[in-house]
Amino acid sequence: MESGAANVVTAHRAIAKGEDRIVGNRWFPENTLSGKSGGMALRFFKLFALDMPIDYFSAVLTHEYFGHGARYREFKISHVDYGFDMPPPYGAGGGQAAVDIPGTALSNHQLLAIWTGGLESHALINRTLGMRWMAGKSINYREASLYFWTWQISFNYINGSVNDLSLTENDPRAYVRIINANAGFNNPDSLSMSLAYLQSRNRIGLLNPFLWFTLYTQLKTYLWDGNSSNRLPVIPVGDLGYLPSFRLGLTPFGPEYHFENFVSAYGRIVLVDFRLGDETFHRSWGGIGLYIQNFCDAGSASFDVRLDFWQQPRLDFGPVPIEHKGGGSGGAFAVRAFYPLAAAVAGVGEVGYKSVGFLEGFSLDASLIVGVGLAFNL
Repeated sequence: MESGAANVVTAHRAIAKGEDRIVGNRWFPENTLSGKSGGMALRFFKLFALDMPIDYFSAVLTHEYFGHGARYREFKISHVDYGFDMPPPYGAGGGQAAVDIPGTALSNHQLLAIWTGGLESHALINRTLGMRWMAGKSINYREASLYFWTWQISFNYINGSVNDLSLTENDPRAYVRIINANAGFNNPDSLSMSLAYLQSRNRIGLLNPFLWFTLYTQLKTYLWDGNSSNRLPVIPVGDLGYLPSFRLGLTPFGPEYHFENFVSAYGRIVLVDFRLGDETFHRSWGGIGLYIQNFCDAGSASFDVRLDFWQQPRLDFGPVPIEHKGGGSGGAFAVRAFYPLAAAVAGVGEVGYKSVGFLEGFSLDASLIVGVGLAFNL
């Protein structure tokens, strides 16, 4: 899931950059009322007819194939039916990753990971973009659009869902039903956690400065000015740049509240992610993640470092009889190396290890972290 989100961000950036070179954002002088009005009208048409379908579909593709699909592949579920509508304004923009799973094949925790995988993948895209913007100190209008749609789809999916578990299941309703059933609450009229409760907690996602910067970038920087990017405002703390952000994550144990701290410091980008677990079903759980881009250089190579620690309930794995794993303290670490191969291309290698536990973008079970790829300077 983590590598899939990174691949989508890279492909999206390449497509958007190529489109800007071919089509552009300004086509005639706009120093008069008619010129400004005409330029804005054409940019709105471009945004509506060309940009939005690509940006929206990128979010839906990630949701289905690299979100739900990643969890299916993790649990060895094959023959998944992927389907996609035409993106807006040419279609409804929906998608699906559907498959029939035998009733005893997976545990409730695994089912919960599948149902929430799509929303999980959106958070990974937005974290990647946030780190990129902190590094470049600017926001590109097309990346702003991708960020907005991944945020909007996640937020609206939860808060726009009808609070009636008798309706056809979607991701939020399935999450509420299964997590209650796992705790022994099977009566829809007496749930320990309702969808309305989840919706109220999800509003923490409005406390996200990146969201409001993306709207400014699209409306002012692109539509009004006809520019491609603008400066990222940060809070100066001495020689550092700082931005705090809040969001809700969904885990097999319940909602998890993220307090993300983005810091630019001396050529490095640092993200400290404090995580606090909701105590509806379990007490005293959560974690902390530390991500450092360009942690150090060694000759031509540069290195990123990631460390995660958590205190979590145990995880259940199917098929029946259920196998219990983990519980208590756990963690993960990874080192990612970049080595330049050409002017705008670098080879990438990553190694690490993760213990049993829930960590966004990674398998639930203990596993090695191994990755090989390419990085492009776009």
